[in-house]
Amino acid sequence: MAANHIPLIMQRLDKIVAEDRIRKYSNKLIVKIIVILKIYGVSYRSSKYFFNNHREFMELLNITDIPNFRTLSYRSLRIDWHYINSSIIDMINPDNDNAAVDSSIVKTCKDTTAQRRRKNGKYKDPESSWGYGTMGYEYGRKVHAVIDTDSLSVMEWKMTTASVYDKNMAFEMIDSVRNYNYILMDAAYDSSDIYDYIFENTHSIPVIDTNRRRGIVENKLTYNRKLGIALRKKESSRYKLRWEIERTFSILKEILGMEYIWYVRHRNYDIAIGEIIVAYNCIVMANKITGNSGRKIMYIVS
Repeated sequence: MAANHIPLIMQRLDKIVAEDRIRKYSNKLIVKIIVILKIYGVSYRSSKYFFNNHREFMELLNITDIPNFRTLSYRSLRIDWHYINSSIIDMINPDNDNAAVDSSIVKTCKDTTAQRRRKNGKYKDPESSWGYGTMGYEYGRKVHAVIDTDSLSVMEWKMTTASVYDKNMAFEMIDSVRNYNYILMDAAYDSSDIYDYIFENTHSIPVIDTNRRRGIVENKLTYNRKLGIALRKKESSRYKLRWEIERTFSILKEILGMEYIWYVRHRNYDIAIGEIIVAYNCIVMANKITGNSGRKIMYIVS
């Protein structure tokens, strides 16, 4: 199956990636190489070894040698991964019905290392911090993302330090799906300003889990939050679709390597996450074209 999917992905990338000038290694080639590496969980440093042991990919790309580590790193920084992702989304052509917004922590070092540095107060990464996630307090960066729950594709993402509150980054994610019918969020986003923003700036209906720890006093609720709480009750079955973003994060972490991205000097985490998301969406796109489930991913990457 994977042998059919990779050529299909490469063909679609040919239509997406534009060239600005003639180079030894074109932008299309660089993107194709990086997507293959991310799908199979191979680092830049191991790329030559991987491709030399998979000559079928060399033949598919019509090349005899692979760019070295420095070239791949340099060129990746100059590729607009958000644009490539949006072009893949256009090919997937989602129905614009249900979108889900959430965030997840990306660890930049081992847990034991983070605890040791916490005691010593000596952190290497100036932009990592401690944040509260599903596994408790974790150290690293945070990826804020929005997905289409029907096609299972990642629509947009944004990187911050782990301590940034989810709600503060919600507005950018909401903007990227402003034409969707419904926007689904968990209780971390239950606030009047989120409801106000969705009602006033989008065509969407918010379905946000109610944060009961904040207290629900009827005569103190703003009009939009009161309306939002009523919508949450009415759309309780639709809210279950929000779990698709949790499943997506699990795939990105456990299968495509997003859980741990070690900090090194000058690493651009937005690009590092973008490469993984583009590779994931390429698989979703190929599955849709071939009539398979978007979640059918293991037989490609294994």
